[in-house]
Amino acid sequence: MKQIIEEVFEAEKKANEIIRKAREKASEIKQTAEKDNLEKTAEAKQKAKEIVHEAVENAKKEAELFRQEKLKQAECEKESILKNEAVLDSLVENICGIIIKTEDNK
Repeated sequence: MKQIIEEVFEAEKKANEIIRKAREKASEIKQTAEKDNLEKTAEAKQKAKEIVHEAVENAKKEAELFRQEKLKQAECEKESILKNEAVLDSLVENICGIIIKTEDNK
């Protein structure tokens, strides 16, 4: 009977040791998982920051290209208007010259 009791105590002792080791291992796994989670979260935040920065830079470049295009277009329209104005001025001068000649011939 004494031997049985000793075997039971020994089995309990072994079981407690196995449980203690399992808890330690579980704690290590949990700490490793938490560390990995923090690292991955930090990496994801950094990646998101880079993506946003790149998107902002691309938007700035596109806006500048659009601005340059509109300025060029406005410059072309201005030149066209000035060219038409010069043609109109010339036409007005010709008409005035014709009117003056007509008046002189009367």
